[in-house]
This record gives sequence, structure tokens and C-alpha cells, in this order.
Amino acid sequence: MSRDYDTKALFTNENKVLESAKAVNGAQFKDNPLWPLYEELVLHYEKLLKVTAKISKISDIQGQVLKEHEYKIKQANENLCHMEESRRKLFSDISHELGTPMTTIQGYVRAMLDGVVKPDEYHLEMVYNKILLVNQLVEDLYELSKLESDQIKFYYKQVMLEELVDNLIQRFGEDITQQGFNFSPGFTASLPEDAWVILSIDTVRIEQVMNNLVQNAMKYTPPGGTIGIKPELRFLEKYNGIEARGELIIKVVDTGPGIDESALPYIFDRFFREGRAQKFCGAGLGLAIAKQIILKHSGQIGVESRLNAGSTFYFSLPVRIVPHL
Repeated sequence: MSRDYDTKALFTNENKVLESAKAVNGAQFKDNPLWPLYEELVLHYEKLLKVTAKISKISDIQGQVLKEHEYKIKQANENLCHMEESRRKLFSDISHELGTPMTTIQGYVRAMLDGVVKPDEYHLEMVYNKILLVNQLVEDLYELSKLESDQIKFYYKQVMLEELVDNLIQRFGEDITQQGFNFSPGFTASLPEDAWVILSIDTVRIEQVMNNLVQNAMKYTPPGGTIGIKPELRFLEKYNGIEARGELIIKVVDTGPGIDESALPYIFDRFFREGRAQKFCGAGLGLAIAKQIILKHSGQIGVESRLNAGSTFYFSLPVRIVPHL
């Protein structure tokens, strides 16, 4: 039995007692010298019940405020623990991932100083590329750590669906064709004629996700292959002239070698690099960063792929269908 129920039952019973006391017919006891004392007692009892009820309400309010403060403190503590865990993981990842390139750089520089290797253009460029890799790794790790601990501010704005889709297809379509790939655009949607389809997004961050997925597709697609950008609009609530919900799904499709089925559940984990990625530079952080950005937009990100059948990376963004005024 809850405290609220006990308190309510108590006051209900006390009010019944008070009403019974007030219902006593004073005419029967007008000659009784104790009757004035009885009336005074009933009056004081009524006042006492009212004061007690107010105190009880104040106590309930203070209890609720206390619970809210306790919840906020608990959340703050969990956030601090999460941030500390992210910090520890960041340093652990940095020390692990920087070990190999830094050892390589140190080895080449030492060999040059000892005269074992000549500081020619080939070896200097190799050292320079390793330094670039280390710098990019540190930047990506720092960004991912801030994303995971909610330390990056997103700048959301209202964007029309057609505007977003046109910009993404035009911009990244040019990148794909300039790199010698065939570009296959496509937009699957049945847009309502009497409504706007609106997204609330950080456009810079969404372009960052698209850039990562497109660069990933170009990395693994053989020369002359095809890369497609396939936006699709889905209605989660049937549009019937009032505001409704839906989602925009953007797919990046390639004709590359595909991904082994066993690797698919881990493809968005930090530092995961499946078999086909071993011959390419990079630490495997781009997809992990993309995942965090999409999650911050209340969307989902995923991949469908089979060996020798290409890959389809996709992400979803919530949309609102708002009727024209």
C-alpha cells in the first residue's frame, strides 16, 4: 500500500469523524455545561485537519522535489562516469593505435640518423604520410570521444526534404564521377502536393556522414564500377491532410567486393577493420563517427552486404509532413 493511498484514507476517515461531530444536534445538549466546550473542540479539530492537510501537501511537494533532485544527481553521476569511461577508452585507444605508426616513424628517423637509410624523397614522404595518419587518428579519436560523451553541440535547422536530397545528390554525384566511377542517382518518394516534408538536422554533420559513406564506397569499388545514392521517403503515419511522421532513408550503394556476413554486426564499431580493409590506410573510425552523428539525430544507420555482391550503407532521418496553410 503506497504512502499516498494511506494519507488519503487517513484524511477521509478523519473528515468523516469531523462531519459526524458537526452533525450532532446541539438543541439536545443546550443545557449541558460541556456543550460550549464541545463546539470549541470541534472547531479546533476542523482547523487542525486543515493545517495538517496543508502540511501533508507541502511534504508531498518537497518529497517530489527531493526525488527530482535525486534523479538529476543520479543522471549527472552517470554522465560523469560515462565521460570518465570515454576518457579512459580514448587514452587506451590512442596508446594502442598510435603504437604502430609512431614506432615506424621512430625507426625510420633513427635509421636516417645512423646512416642506415638515406633521407631521400621516398623515405621522407613515407615518414610524412605516417605523421599525417597519426594526426588524422588523433583528430578522429577526439571527435568520437566528444560525440559519445555529448560534448559536441549540434546546430539543427529546418530543411525541406527536396532541398536536402538535391544538394546531396549534386555534390556527391560530382565527386563520384570525377573519380572515374559511374554514378546512379535515384529518389523513391511520393511527395504530397499539399504539404511540406521537413527535417530538423545539422546539415554540416549530415554532409559529414554522407562524405564518409561515399568515400568508403569509392575506396572499395573497383575502377569503372558504379556507386549510387538512393534516397527514399517512408511514411510512418498515413498522410491524411494533417501533420504526420515519416523518415528519409538515404542509401549509398556500391558494386565493390562486399562484406563477409560475420563482419556486419561490428562494421560501425570503433577500430573495427574487416578483411577487405587491411590493405587500406585508416583506423576504422569514420563509420563509428557517422553512427554517433545519426543517433544524435534520432535516426538509425546500418549496412546490407554479401561477398561479391556489393554493399549498401544507409541511414535514416525523421521527417515531418506539414500541410500547407
